[in-house]
Amino acid sequence: MDKNILLSEQIKKRTQFLRSKNDNEDISQLSGYLMQICYGKEAVLTNFLDPGARVDLRELAQSDFYIQEFGGYDKAEKCRVIISNDWEYKDVENFQFSLIKITYNHKFASITHSQILGTLLGSGLSPASLGDIITDGKGNWQFFISDIMLDFVCREITRIGKVAVRLDRIPLKQILNIEDDVQNVKLVVNSLRIDAILAALTRTSRNIINNQIEKENIKLNWHKINNSNIIVTVNDVLSVRHFGRIEISNITTTRKGKYRLEANLWLSKKKRMY
Repeated sequence: MDKNILLSEQIKKRTQFLRSKNDNEDISQLSGYLMQICYGKEAVLTNFLDPGARVDLRELAQSDFYIQEFGGYDKAEKCRVIISNDWEYKDVENFQFSLIKITYNHKFASITHSQILGTLLGSGLSPASLGDIITDGKGNWQFFISDIMLDFVCREITRIGKVAVRLDRIPLKQILNIEDDVQNVKLVVNSLRIDAILAALTRTSRNIINNQIEKENIKLNWHKINNSNIIVTVNDVLSVRHFGRIEISNITTTRKGKYRLEANLWLSKKKRMY
């Protein structure tokens, strides 16, 4: 049997297995990217993918494809990915996205991340065409956009909220010094269950956390969960709607058999879940 046919069958099996593990609605699209390579395309450029989708893509691809990703800067949350059969280094231009600067009079007005995101999506822009929205914490904002949507957003978006704005494409080298408002936290917990850890981190009860899980407001490694019994491990990323994001950096055991956690915490502006 032809090698590509065999590979396509393997991709189908991996897709079915991955669907049985998580609820990522993009699994079919991720599988479709790989199928294009199986059927003869030399390279495929994806839309912007979040970290969870990129993990799923790598699980589907395994060692059968070469994958390169870029989101505009180190540690970008959303990246575009180039998938290919053969290794070839890809320049920044190959990822086909641009950096946009938002110009407005921030001496007399202010805008927020949620306002920028809401305006962009409200204009009809797909989330898949939008990369990270970044700030230096001093009122300056930029975002990344797929080149195909560049002219549209620069032409159509003249206001964010009630604030008049101008959008301009700028070179990637003019990226802001990104504000990182991470907090380093340490705590001791009796259990590594996700509900126990989140209850301790958010200073709420496990019942409230379980209620948020039922409402699908909590994600583990960018995937929705429906089970409070999941055991958290080092490098896991927990996201709680309206509260923030937590990255577990270290776990050790105390003399009394409890667990000492170190975590990086990025708080939402709302800082509350209910």
